[in-house]
Amino acid sequence: MRDNKISLWPKRIPHGYIACLVFLIRRLAVWVLGGELCVRCGEVSGVYPLCPSCMKQFVDTALPVSADTASARCLVCGKALLSEISLCSACRKEAILTHTDGVFPLHAYCLWKKTLLFAWKSEDKRTLSLVFARMVYKAYEDLCIRFGDRLPLVPVPPRPGKIKERGWDQVDELCCFLHRLWRVPVLKLLVRKTQVQQKKLGRLARRRLSAHSYALASERKLHAYAPLPPKAVVLVDDVLTTGSTLDACAAQLKSYGIEKVYAITLFSVA
Repeated sequence: MRDNKISLWPKRIPHGYIACLVFLIRRLAVWVLGGELCVRCGEVSGVYPLCPSCMKQFVDTALPVSADTASARCLVCGKALLSEISLCSACRKEAILTHTDGVFPLHAYCLWKKTLLFAWKSEDKRTLSLVFARMVYKAYEDLCIRFGDRLPLVPVPPRPGKIKERGWDQVDELCCFLHRLWRVPVLKLLVRKTQVQQKKLGRLARRRLSAHSYALASERKLHAYAPLPPKAVVLVDDVLTTGSTLDACAAQLKSYGIEKVYAITLFSVA
């Protein structure tokens, strides 16, 4: 049931519907031009950059979010455990994610999955947005079963000027589909203050930059989205690298009065 105290994606902004229309036009254009090639096997795949067989493997190999599989993940960063118990070796060595209450990456960033993410982020293959949105929605449903009904999503914000420069942001579009197609509540409670691209930085530099890169949105926007902070939210991002971004965002959200901050990411870097 929708909470009247939580504003959804602002109704006055129609870009969610525009994104869906653009997506359909792109699909039609790809089909007319002969179809995509699968980024994994190279076969003609039709509308999507994955053929049906590789698509099924991609979906089936996602790390589950259900409570039954909790022991397969690190309790802190959520990465798949190999020989470790409870905590991965990285989290045993250094605690970075101190403000999150559960992080759930869906895939390891390796092999052909790296190519898939590169196609989405760098080659603007936006047909993947719906593929990823469906996967995140499945994980979101499982997360709601574990921790509460209809938890609001909070997208990790893009660097200033990115949408104007490139025309879109991956996480923003992902959340747009989640809201428009499945009516998932989305709260844009955060802003990013710096324009430096973190992918160009090392581990220590990422931590230092993230600590000062994110802040709560203006009071006007906070009041429009959530005049009373929800008890729990789910952060959404594309890749978990060091965890610095998620932790900085979670710290800001908790400073607003949110008690529990979970996170879903599409990929995690080992």
